[in-house]
Amino acid sequence: MQSETLMNWSQIGKRVMILQVLFMTFTVLGLGIIGFLPALLAIMAVARQYLRETAEPSIVKMFWRSYKEMFVKVNLFGLPIIGIILAMFMAIQHFQQVDGVFSQVLIYGAYFVIAILVILLIHGLPSLVHMEISFVHLVRGSFLITLIRPFHTIVVALMLITVCWVSYKMSIILAVFLITPVAYFWIKIALHAFLGFVTETETEHDKIMEA
Repeated sequence: MQSETLMNWSQIGKRVMILQVLFMTFTVLGLGIIGFLPALLAIMAVARQYLRETAEPSIVKMFWRSYKEMFVKVNLFGLPIIGIILAMFMAIQHFQQVDGVFSQVLIYGAYFVIAILVILLIHGLPSLVHMEISFVHLVRGSFLITLIRPFHTIVVALMLITVCWVSYKMSIILAVFLITPVAYFWIKIALHAFLGFVTETETEHDKIMEA
C-alpha cells in the first residue's frame, strides 16, 4: 500500500515538473504575456484529462495540442480583461492622490469593475477548457456559477491573490513555480463547480416542468 502511494505521488511529481517546464518554455516562445494564457490553459486542459481519467500517454502531446487550440481564443478573451484590470489599478493609484468625494466614488467604482472582471477570469478561463461557448454565455455562466458556488470563487481568488503576493513581495521566479499546482486546483475546483451548476440547473428545470 505504501509503495503504491509513493508511486502515485512520484507520478504526480513527475507530471508537475514536466508541465512546469512546458509552461515556462511556451510562455517564453509566446513572447511572454501572449504565451502565458495559452500555456496556463494548456496546463488546465492536461489536468482536466487526468482528473477525468481520459489522459493520453504523452503529456507533451496533450499540452501542445491544447496550447495550439487555445492560443487565439484565450488571448482574445483574456488579454483585454487583464488590460482593463491593469488600467483600473493605475486609475486607483491616480485618484488616491486626489482629495474629494468624487475621487473616492471613482476608486470604489474601479474596485467594483476589477471584482467583476476577476470573477469573469476565474470562471471564464476554465470554461474555455470545458466547452465551446459564446462570450455572452461565458459571461452569464460565470456569474451564475459565482451566485450558486460562491465558496469556489473565493478559494480560487485567494489562490490567485497568493501568487500575486508572492510575485510582488518575494520572487517572480517562485511565483512562476506555483502556477502549475494553482492551475491544477483551479481546474479541479472549476470542474466541481461546473458539475454542481449543471446539476442544480437541471433540478430547477425539473421542478418547473413538474409544476
